[in-house]
Amino acid sequence: MQGGSLTYTDANSPLFYVNNSTGYITLDDVAVNVASGILVNAAANDRWGTSGQNGGTVYLTATNQTLSGHFIADAISAINLELTDSSSWTGAINANQEASSSSLTLDASSTWTVTADSYLTCLSDPEGISGTTIQNIIGNGHTVYYDAANCKALNGVTYTLVGGGELKPLQ
Repeated sequence: MQGGSLTYTDANSPLFYVNNSTGYITLDDVAVNVASGILVNAAANDRWGTSGQNGGTVYLTATNQTLSGHFIADAISAINLELTDSSSWTGAINANQEASSSSLTLDASSTWTVTADSYLTCLSDPEGISGTTIQNIIGNGHTVYYDAANCKALNGVTYTLVGGGELKPLQ
């Protein structure tokens, strides 16, 4: 979707629900509002597909976008989020530590404001990392964990986030 607005008023449901499929979502300068605070839920549902194989995989690309809300997934589902062109996102990803994988890619002009401890398989933010500080993630005292075995680019290092908090390997 490019331009315009997208609002979902159900206080109990996510804006996007991906089940038994792969969802490719592209938002470019869209005013997004979701009452539940959940932007994406990728999860199995026994109504569709073969149980144990019916999770969802989400690829969400945000361009020149402001997002607020959480990304959640169950154990057989995955989240892939990319923020580009001055996008900002406030929320948590995989806070329940259940997703089969969750990744975040940030360009130098985009930011993430963390609202709860989050769990990533990998973070790609080559222009946002300076030494052991990440300039474009505002931690608010939260910890973002990553899988050092599956994210070689971060070298198993603990990084300081702006505004307090850390990005560190999950032990």
